[in-house]
Amino acid sequence: MEEIKIINDNNIILKGKYFKVSEKKCCIFFHGFAGHFGSMAEDLQKKCNDNGISFLFGYTTGYKTIYPMKKKVNGEKIEIVQGGCYENLENYYFDYKAWFDFLKRENYDDIYVVGHSLACNKIIDYFSKYEIDEVKKIVMLAPQDLSKIIYTQKNNISQAKLFMINNKENEILSEKFLGFCPISAKTFLSFGRECFLHNLKYKNANFKYQKLKHIKKPIYIFIGENDEGLNGVSADKYMQRIIKNTNNIQYQVMENCNHTFKNHTNVLAEKVIKFILE
Repeated sequence: MEEIKIINDNNIILKGKYFKVSEKKCCIFFHGFAGHFGSMAEDLQKKCNDNGISFLFGYTTGYKTIYPMKKKVNGEKIEIVQGGCYENLENYYFDYKAWFDFLKRENYDDIYVVGHSLACNKIIDYFSKYEIDEVKKIVMLAPQDLSKIIYTQKNNISQAKLFMINNKENEILSEKFLGFCPISAKTFLSFGRECFLHNLKYKNANFKYQKLKHIKKPIYIFIGENDEGLNGVSADKYMQRIIKNTNNIQYQVMENCNHTFKNHTNVLAEKVIKFILE
């Protein structure tokens, strides 16, 4: 494994874990909100390498909950604080573009894109706007409909609005977001109704999936039947709404799996690599 560093167009230095075994094929894995390199990515990396496919795990500015990074300012490197807590959602583009540019410089013929959770929404947004010929397939793991998520935390809403009025956008709210991540006022409110990443609203029976329809790449969705984001509703019910309104998409509901596929990441990796190799 090689730890690599690249710089995005915002001059932020991003790290990556790079497992190169092929000059022709590479799988890139994007973590979800405040995500990290865990068993999900590790098991997939091993399967990819075993099958002659390089693997890249690209950190984004939303890596982990709170994470120190470096930024180039006037030729000097200064330390900044990033992570899910302070993520500027719109800036995901600079991170993804930087990683895709890196893979292009590596001259791969075939690129496979895998994203978990919020990364699925970012992937949909990115590929609804930009075409990358080298990208052959897309895998979405545990995609989420977060269109109403902040409205379950009413105390945070009022607190965040007050912080914003008083120009304290980076103040951390009293309740953790999604039950695990401290979150700043600005980042929390960015998940509101007008968020551009609400492009997978499968909890709304009338949603049209316009961005997803623009993507012509083959897509496979894997989601756990016990994914906490489903709130007890059948995963099949929601996934069927996506399938009926789009093209080139397959899905599988994995038994006994939660949002992170805990204790089942090796089985998940086998299913993902099977799709990639088809």
